[in-house]
Amino acid sequence: MRPSRYRDLMSSDLNIALVHDELVRRGGAEHVFEELVRLFPQSDVYALYSSNTPYLTVEGIKYHIHTTFIQHLPMWFRRHPGRILPLLPHATEQLDLSQYDLVISSSSGFAKGVITRASVPHLSYIHTPTRYLWEEAHTVIKNRSWVTRAGGAFLQHYLRIADYAAAQRPNQLIANSRYTQQRIASYYRRPSQVIYPPIDTTYFTPKSNERLWSSQDPFLIVGRLTPLKYFEQAIAVCEKLQLPLVVIGAGHNEHNLRKLAGKHTSFIGKVPDEELRNYYRRARALIQPGVEDFGMTAAEALGCGTPVIAYGAGGVLEIVEHRRHGYLYTEQRTEALAEAMRQFLLIEQDFIPSLLQRQALRFSRIRFQAEILKQVEEALILRNT
Repeated sequence: MRPSRYRDLMSSDLNIALVHDELVRRGGAEHVFEELVRLFPQSDVYALYSSNTPYLTVEGIKYHIHTTFIQHLPMWFRRHPGRILPLLPHATEQLDLSQYDLVISSSSGFAKGVITRASVPHLSYIHTPTRYLWEEAHTVIKNRSWVTRAGGAFLQHYLRIADYAAAQRPNQLIANSRYTQQRIASYYRRPSQVIYPPIDTTYFTPKSNERLWSSQDPFLIVGRLTPLKYFEQAIAVCEKLQLPLVVIGAGHNEHNLRKLAGKHTSFIGKVPDEELRNYYRRARALIQPGVEDFGMTAAEALGCGTPVIAYGAGGVLEIVEHRRHGYLYTEQRTEALAEAMRQFLLIEQDFIPSLLQRQALRFSRIRFQAEILKQVEEALILRNT
């Protein structure tokens, strides 16, 4: 059951705006945003730009997506993120939210910078401080020509100033993990409240209370196929150890990953949730070689009774306990992952699906809803004092 204060909020005359950076794909941040829409179904939905469809469909209900002028730029222009980066701060500020009594933004970019009336509470759920402007700033332009590096560095400087200013506008920042909370404090000089993302622990469940795996079952990697995921390490290790590996996801690095793969690696692409759950359930382990701000796939795998092999940094440290819910290694190198997998193979029979599922229950949707509602209630109380 949802808290009683939920009924009070839903029966009130509050005008609520929910704002997301972009609605062009469906990843972890979009799952969180959809949960906010479920929680506040009377809200209006905003994004800087969206895909070709003008609607966001949640629980069978279509929500019109209010967008900015970026939506009307030619597709060939919008398809390259670097071209629209300089426009994002301005576009964010053009959203007219003056009619709303409550604003909740969902941001890994500039959505947190929307302008509201001074008396209106604005809560911003931060998935990550804008990565390409902070810890990855030098990596983004590292291998470019000197002209591109110089122009890119100047643009990043301008955008960092805008991003910092944007982060000062919300009344309350909410971090998706303690790891993100620390980075918010470092880059934005602001405190934040940790509320973990919602995992559907009633859907991502074990098939059995026993680990019914065999040596023919695959290992699994899930996520966008980008260099920052370090999926090439998992492919290299599984090919060397002759272990089957299934890759679920799509992204611009897929071509490079396919060139590394051999007969032991299968690329599945994007799959619906039911198929994803089946892959989780039959996988020997989920492999996570990159650093995640939280790591929803790791929590979903645990919910399905599947252990996790991960590089021990970032949000995964708040999900996986070493040798209890999986195996963590301490150096982000292919050799370290290979050794971690060798050690995992020695202990994989010790993992009990019900114990792994119990860990995932810490991140349930009900818990997320209750904690978000508490933050909203407190913000509204402060507004009225």
